[in-house]
Amino acid sequence: MQLKKAANLAFKKASATLLSSIFAGVIGALCSASLLAKNQATVEVAPHASNIQQINILHSLNNSSLSLKDEVAKLYHLQNYKLIWSSGKQYNNNAFELFKVIQNAENLGLNPADYDAEVIQYFLESTINDPKILSKLDITFTHAYIQLAIHLAKGRYIQASTIQDEGVSLIQKLNEAVNNRAVSITLKNLQPRNASYSRLALALKKYRSLKDEYDPIVLNTRSLTIGDKSTEVIKLRKRLYDYGDYIGTNLHNDKLDETLALAITRFQDRHGLEADGILGKRTVIELNKPIAARIQQLELNLERSRQLPAFNQGRHLIINIPEYRLYVNENGRTIYQSRVVVGKKKNKTPVFSSKLTELVLNPYWNVPKSITSKEIIPKLQQDPDYLARNNMKVLGIFNNQTHVVNPETVDWSSINLTDLPFRIRQDPGAQNSLGRIKFIFPNAYSVYLHDTPSRHLFASNNRAYSHGCIRLEDPLGLAEVLLSDINTWSKDDLSYFVKRKRPKTIKLDNPIPIHITYMTAWVDDQAIINFRPDIYKRDRKFTSTLYNAAH
Repeated sequence: MQLKKAANLAFKKASATLLSSIFAGVIGALCSASLLAKNQATVEVAPHASNIQQINILHSLNNSSLSLKDEVAKLYHLQNYKLIWSSGKQYNNNAFELFKVIQNAENLGLNPADYDAEVIQYFLESTINDPKILSKLDITFTHAYIQLAIHLAKGRYIQASTIQDEGVSLIQKLNEAVNNRAVSITLKNLQPRNASYSRLALALKKYRSLKDEYDPIVLNTRSLTIGDKSTEVIKLRKRLYDYGDYIGTNLHNDKLDETLALAITRFQDRHGLEADGILGKRTVIELNKPIAARIQQLELNLERSRQLPAFNQGRHLIINIPEYRLYVNENGRTIYQSRVVVGKKKNKTPVFSSKLTELVLNPYWNVPKSITSKEIIPKLQQDPDYLARNNMKVLGIFNNQTHVVNPETVDWSSINLTDLPFRIRQDPGAQNSLGRIKFIFPNAYSVYLHDTPSRHLFASNNRAYSHGCIRLEDPLGLAEVLLSDINTWSKDDLSYFVKRKRPKTIKLDNPIPIHITYMTAWVDDQAIINFRPDIYKRDRKFTSTLYNAAH
């Protein structure tokens, strides 16, 4: 794995620099009054430095250039500037617990090198008597401890100061763990509590156990189906057996039989392909993805899952963009799901969280200016009856009031597309682009969920067709689920008001958290490992950030 080798090489260089720094000559005179006066934080704590050990810690902190220097200083302040990981003669149990967690970081999609694994191991196996070196090493352990805690709790790009649980800061938690000799269990408990995270960690372990030694499957015909024979079928059978899709025992049969076709169907389904049991071009492309690439995909999505809420309390609405699917979870259990259409590549649906506050039956569609200028006006210039045929009106503001404008009075051929003096609105009805219902949640992107008259798009495996909003396959079904705890609303009530064709807003007494996510790998409730194409190329960008960032 080239990325892993590069990461290890970078780690070795960093380790060499650190070791060189630790052993380089004389550290210098102990903290003097003038040195302590240099740093305001040090001035405040200096009077409490009652022994040489504390002074060494203070001196090392002052001269540290660690990225989490402030957090490290806070933890030492809580510890009264004493050594945390050793007695000055030997390392304590906390130190060995920390190293064990660091060693296992790879199983959670993290790189042990980011936490100075080799440096810590070297000194755990060494005897160091120099108190000045011990203080520097203690700070190295502490920095690794805090950085690992941050990464486990919320991911690699979250500030430590933002991590709190019931009002207790991360540094307070880590301090209590040190005092209670509970470093390992505390780091474990900091990890996300959502089921997606723990399942992904197990999937990563499975794929790490597979050897990346597969010969590519080559199609010499357009496809292979039941009854066809080929030496490629033997390769296919073995690969699907290793993945867990093929449950047969004969791995040397070169004929594509029904059992293997069923295995192909399983593979296709969990990779977002048309599940037809036929070995075609797209299926072969997914089959030939290197194990290393799948491992990296799992690591990326483990990182994403650290930033998701637990979903184990209350009701949550979740949309996974690459999966083109919506879920309603209640107390950690999926109670509803359906297909959705998301934004196309040039109109990407954004990733964010909000709270769903209201539903609108028979909504108006206020056409965004970008769509008006780029799509509707060019059509109007070719077809003057376009607005009338699509149940649309032109609205302008005169004397601070909105008025309907006769489209025949507008010279559409010379209209200024960059500064439109009006807006276009589509009235409720069967033609309305928002369909019969939309779901509103505050956000900076003008994104919402809505019905659509374009029903045929839901039959496609690739459902990235919208301008950024999310179209629903079963909007009334979703509304019924979301309003199920409101006694005044039933399915019949919804159907009645929809048929009236008048706009009606239903406000939710208890807004429902909604999370629009981008997971290209996950494990579902049936423990099936799923992968999806990176439709917005976000994995590619995330990979560059995640694996090339200096920690």
